[in-house]
Order: sequence, then structure tokens, then C-alpha cells
Amino acid sequence: MTFRNSLRLHWYYIPLIFFLVFFSCQNKNQHQIQQTALYPPTEQTEDGGTLVVGIRTEPETLNPLFALSQSARNVLGLIFGRLADINADLETFSPGIAKSWEVSSEKRQIVFHLHQNIHWHDGRPLTAEDVVFTYQMHIHPVIAWDGISYKQNISDVTAPDDSTVIFKFHHSNHTMLLDAVEGYILPKHILQQYPPEKLYTAGFNRRPIGSGPFIFVEWQDLQHIRLAKNESYFKATKPHLDCVIFRIVPDNFNLLNQLKSGEADMVEGIHPKNFLAIQKSWEAGRSAIRPISYLGRRYDFIGWNLIDPQSYAEAVAAGATRASIDSLIRPNKLFGNQKVRVALTMAIDRQAIMNSVNFGMAVPLHGPVPPILPSYNADANIVWEYNPGKSLDWLAELGWKDHDGDKILDRDGEPFQFEILTESGNLHWEQVATIVQAQLAEIGIRTTLRFLEPALLYGKRLPNREFDAVIIGWTVGLTPDYAPLFHSDYFFTPFHFNGYYSPEFDRLDALAKSAPTKAAAQRYYDKIARLLSRELPYTWLYYRMECSAIHSRFKNIIFDKRGLYVNLEDWWIPQSERLKIDRIFEN
Repeated sequence: MTFRNSLRLHWYYIPLIFFLVFFSCQNKNQHQIQQTALYPPTEQTEDGGTLVVGIRTEPETLNPLFALSQSARNVLGLIFGRLADINADLETFSPGIAKSWEVSSEKRQIVFHLHQNIHWHDGRPLTAEDVVFTYQMHIHPVIAWDGISYKQNISDVTAPDDSTVIFKFHHSNHTMLLDAVEGYILPKHILQQYPPEKLYTAGFNRRPIGSGPFIFVEWQDLQHIRLAKNESYFKATKPHLDCVIFRIVPDNFNLLNQLKSGEADMVEGIHPKNFLAIQKSWEAGRSAIRPISYLGRRYDFIGWNLIDPQSYAEAVAAGATRASIDSLIRPNKLFGNQKVRVALTMAIDRQAIMNSVNFGMAVPLHGPVPPILPSYNADANIVWEYNPGKSLDWLAELGWKDHDGDKILDRDGEPFQFEILTESGNLHWEQVATIVQAQLAEIGIRTTLRFLEPALLYGKRLPNREFDAVIIGWTVGLTPDYAPLFHSDYFFTPFHFNGYYSPEFDRLDALAKSAPTKAAAQRYYDKIARLLSRELPYTWLYYRMECSAIHSRFKNIIFDKRGLYVNLEDWWIPQSERLKIDRIFEN
């Protein structure tokens, strides 16, 4: 699954933080109970105003080739554009940089016609050569773009003139348009000056130049990223807001307080308990903070390490490839056995965890296909219900029993014990880990919890396979692509961290992607769901409702499974509801 949103003005010399705190606090009592309609029935849109988004994690980069975090992708979606944008049905597309296109299954090609009035933020025109260059970067092995699987069926991309791009494909299938438009278009005239191996450290990564509705202005480390309205945006009447500021507030408690005080206008990923309190205040008319919830794009899971960490390290040191997985990689002594993974899954009361941690703001998930996707079929999954007695029976068949009466299962004198990792500071996952620990203890399994800083967890322990089990979550793409997580082509890449290897999955994945129609592909997606829900490389816990909140002065917000940033260029604030912060960056 692809893990992304499958998307110079002079600085004022008065410190931004002073304005944010002083003006928002000065006005919060005046505006805190003013609640107005999200879609005013008669008012005309008005330009101006500032949106302050509170985010927990600082983006790792603002180069679309390397961005992995959701915080980075939310910013990138405002700076850059795609050839076409996916619609709410997740099956059709609307024009973006391309104003139209023709798909020819017989010729195995798509011809895109670009808008001719789009310019990069430095004033240079965007042309078909930028699209060709972007494709070349997407497939370059040194770049290792995380969406490269979308481009595997593309055989060539050419630009017969400045406004025409032709994509040619190896095979005609149902994903041709999707494969072509995935990824933000990049400026050739800037990035071509860097050899691919130097791009990862290019200055562009912190000072991007795009073609989207907002222009990058500045990035102050651990403080904020500021964007300004693109006055030359090709959609002449948009955007309406003057400025978007992403404030970096790593602490959940402070972030919530800044939302309440007015220092932040919008926050995503609010803990369900806090979200319900915000909802209660809104419904009672005591707050101007509008709660927003929808079935989003995040699920949480337990990832089991299926391979022996030492054998993996030795294989990497020896330059192992996909062809040598069987000969060099040994299975994990615990989790390499599918019956152990099933037994552990049956010992975990996922419904109780979902109710306790999510306060009802989640839905059950038993397999890899997210319920927001058209390819989701609940009947395709094998459901392992909570049954600790049966779990013990399965483990006993494998020799795991309490032989010495110490209430811990053991086999051949070795206790059944392992370590569970999760991200420190993520109260949600820390709480899940604590509950899982208690539930496994009830059947005689001893676990140790370790909460690690993100840099250590994602930068070392998981990529190096130095773990037993981990509780984290993914933000899913808007199309079904499970290869980065489970396909052997990705075995030695960071996302494929748990060592799952299945020639059958590889076969089904290829058949799904090459199927000529969506109906034909669905048969293979169902088989993939069946396979993975049986083999359980993950124990899927639940699919989360997105819990967000935004100040009620912002209008015309569209939110759905694609997220909260679907149409930010259309957001606006009535003059009568503006705060002083909205006037700081007025033109």
C-alpha cells in the first residue's frame, strides 16, 4: 500500500509567535461561542485570512521524491500539483495539471493535454518536459521513490510538444490512468542540476518550488512552516486564503491547548477521548471549535518479525538479493510459525482494545484491504475471533505449556517471552501496548514494553529487523497496493520490515495489477485478503475514525476518505468572522 496522499514573499520582522499568541488570546473570548454554517447558503466567497494548522511531527523533507510522513505530504499537497486528482469515489479523476486526456487500451497509451497557463513559483512555465523528467526520477533506482510500483507497467513517457505528454504501457489494464497520474510533478529546470545521488541533500528539499495553490515561504526548525497564496495560480480565482502556517507542536497536551486557546485553528489525529469532549462543547454551543470525524485512512496493527534478525543482518552484509531469501534468511523462532501468530491473535481481545482506546471511534479490521476502498470485501477475510482457550490449545499443540507451574508458558526450558516496541509519545499506541501486554499475560505469555523515539524505531530498529513485535499504524493510499509491505521485490526495503515472503502473494499481486478490468482485479484482491488474513504477517487491530477539529470561521471545507486537505484552495473566511491573525498577511 502506498503511504501517501495518493499530493517568495518578504518576511515580516515582527516575530510570528507573538502575533499568534497575543492576537488569538486577545480574541478568544470574543469568538469562542460564535458558531456559523460550514457552507453559507447565500454568501459570496471572500479572499483573505490565515489558517494555522497544528502538527505533531516536523516533516522530514519537502521533496516529494523522499517524503514519507503524513505531515510532509499534507504540506506538499498545497505546494505541488498532479496531472489529475482522484475523486471521492476513488475510481474516477478530475483534471489537474492536465486539462484532458485520451486513454487507448488498443494502443496501450494515454495522451495527456496540459494546461498552458501553469507556471512554477519562480515564474518559469510548466511544460511536458517537466512531466517526462518527473517520470525519470520516479523510476530511478538511486532515488528509490516509494511509489515506484505504480510505474512498473509504464514502458515510456515522451513529450511531442510543450503541452502534450504520451504515456505508453507494457500491458493494457484497469490501472493505466492511476499509474500515470500518481506522484507530484517536479521542476526539471531546478532538479536536473543535481545528480540523482545528490538529490537527497539538495537545498530544494527545504526550499521547494512547486506549481500548486500555495508558495513556500519559510521553514523554521521545530517552529513552523509558512506558505503564502500563489497569486499566479492557474485557477485564477483561487486560493482564497492568504497564508497557511503549519505549527510544529510535538506534545499532544500542548497541541490540544493551543487548539482551545486559538493559537492553532486546526488539528488532526485528536485522541478520541479529547475529541468527544470537543464535540460535547460544540453541541452545547460553548465553543467555536468544530469537530470533524469520518472514516479516514489509518489503521493500527501488531507487526510480527517473521525472520531471524541475525540471519537478516548477515544476508544484508553479504549483499543478498531477492533470489537468495530462501537460502540466507532463517525464520524467527517464535513468529516464523503461522500457528503461533494465529494463537497470539486469538489471545488478543481486539474489540475491547478498540472500545477502550478509541471510545467507539473505530471499526474492526481483519485483513489488509481498508474499508474505504472499492476493493474492500469483508467476506474475503478469515476472521480469528477472540478465544484465549483455543489460543492455548494451539500453543499446546506446538509444545508451549506451563511445565514448571510458574504461570508462564515454556517449551524445552525456554519461556514464551518477547519484547513489544512502539513509538514513544504516542499515547494511543502506548495504551494499546499496555492492554496487549495484560491480555497476553492472562494466557501465560510474558512481554516487555519498550517505547522508542521515532528516529530510533523507524530509522534503525525496524529497517534492521531488530525487534520481536511492534505496535504502529499505517496511513493508507487511496488505491490498493500492498507490494511495498509484502512483495518479495521490496524485501530489503524499510516498509517491508517484518520479513513476509510468499511467492503466492507475489503471483496474486501481479495478476491483480495486470487484470484488464476492475471486476477481474477484484477476484485477486479477494484472494490476497484471504491469504494475508490467514497467514497474519500483521495482527490487524482496527481501522480508525479520523478525529479532527477546526475553527468554525473556515467555510466550504470538503472532507472525506481522501482527507481534510481535499479542497483547501476553496476554503475561505467571511470578513465578519475574521480574527486579527487573519489580517497579518493580507496583501
